[in-house]
Amino acid sequence: MSKLSFSDRHKIPRYDDPKQIEMGVVEFDPGKCDGCGLCAKACPADAIVMSNKKAVLADRPECMACADCVAICSENAIRLVRNYRYTGIYKTIDQGELAPPRL
Repeated sequence: MSKLSFSDRHKIPRYDDPKQIEMGVVEFDPGKCDGCGLCAKACPADAIVMSNKKAVLADRPECMACADCVAICSENAIRLVRNYRYTGIYKTIDQGELAPPRL
């Protein structure tokens, strides 16, 4: 790998900077949620927690928009609203339309 210039090193994304990233967002339908907690267990980012036997986003969710929660919810109570995006200099790979993973 070639050496990076100073300007290239300055452009390397910082994933802990909230100005450079937009986390994914999921919505929960509390009327459909049966409180099973499978979505919270399946979330690789620990962005979903159980509160009063209902699924909610954590206080500081780091949702990757993987849609594992959407796929595992048997009640269809979860909907993916926004994809994870990096908004800095480098472009992320286009993820296409929001859709649950193939089963």
